[in-house]
Amino acid sequence: MSSTDADRVASAPLAAGSVPKEVTWDGLDKRKFFVVGAGIFSCVTCMLYPLTVIKTRQMVDGSAVGSRPPPAMSIVKDIVKERGIPGLYRGFGTIVVGTLPIRFVYLSTLEVVKARARLVCEALDLPPMAHGIADAAGGATASMCSQVLGVPVDIISQRQMVQGVAVRAASGDGTVRLRGYRNGVHALREIIAAEGARGLYRGFGASIATLVPGSAIWWGFYGTYQRVFWSLVPAELGGARVRDEGSHRASSEARASKGPGEEDPSMEFKAAVARGMAASSARSETGAQAEEPGEGTVIGVQAASGVCAGATSGFLTTPLDIVKTRLQVLSGPRAASAGGGERVVRHTFWSTAAELYREHGASGFFRGVRPRMTSVSIWGTTMVTTYEFLKRTSKIDAEP
Repeated sequence: MSSTDADRVASAPLAAGSVPKEVTWDGLDKRKFFVVGAGIFSCVTCMLYPLTVIKTRQMVDGSAVGSRPPPAMSIVKDIVKERGIPGLYRGFGTIVVGTLPIRFVYLSTLEVVKARARLVCEALDLPPMAHGIADAAGGATASMCSQVLGVPVDIISQRQMVQGVAVRAASGDGTVRLRGYRNGVHALREIIAAEGARGLYRGFGASIATLVPGSAIWWGFYGTYQRVFWSLVPAELGGARVRDEGSHRASSEARASKGPGEEDPSMEFKAAVARGMAASSARSETGAQAEEPGEGTVIGVQAASGVCAGATSGFLTTPLDIVKTRLQVLSGPRAASAGGGERVVRHTFWSTAAELYREHGASGFFRGVRPRMTSVSIWGTTMVTTYEFLKRTSKIDAEP
């Protein structure tokens, strides 16, 4: 029996696979949560928004067939040179205003579905580590419900981001530069005038196919990674891993009793039992209870879980995301042609994917994958730690 298995013999204050300090949807002060959250999330969006601009422009850029996407710093320099620092925030107003109702729909649906799905997991007697399924169900449902509002906001903001980006001409001969918009309202009017209301839902199916599984993967992995990390956190910090003086003493005695190069599985098993008995005896005598995890420990576990979940989901969903982004950005906007005129470019999901493959091969479906993994990890980690902190501070105080 390994030392890790031995540690598990000792009963842990926190059940394996469990997550402490969860605040349920019913236990939240909703007004405080959304009013305070609107300000906090807007500030976080302001700090991280340039990452989204860089990622979007890398995915769309088509200045040379088969070329690698331009480096992030090259994009930043070009934007700042042409438009100054404000160029890194094109479409920011659209995002901030548009995400207010989206966030309400998303978070409400997420928490309600997670709670209901968790009850189903308990009714099916699934182990706590498998409850990440409930998180995935909440993420998928929340994303699907919010796309009705989210797709138009995405289209408007993305088209603002890529003003002046060179793309392959529809004829395949040369490149053209995408014309931009003065602001979100101007973009809305232009899109409706050129494409009708349907233009605001360009790539809706692709968004569902990309963001719904992406949200499910992110929340599912986030919940699972949390349970894994909490199982590794020492009990004295509020986790499930029990270590005490009796355990260390029994383990040391077992190791000392063996000669050089000797392996005795029975002694290892006896040491494991001794550790379990010592831990149980210590808790019985002292009445010790599980330590409440400190704020720093909670934030650390949530941040680590967010980074891992972001990197995982960011990599797995990049191929669909790049096709969706190019479809929404390149289909419809009026592009300036080499002859000085303008033309409305039309694309479908499959034609966009085929064109991407022709221009860049299979690797084209992973253009911008590293900045996207970074972006998803940073965005996800920052947002989820802010979200969890906001939940804890918005918790309804229990009646005395």
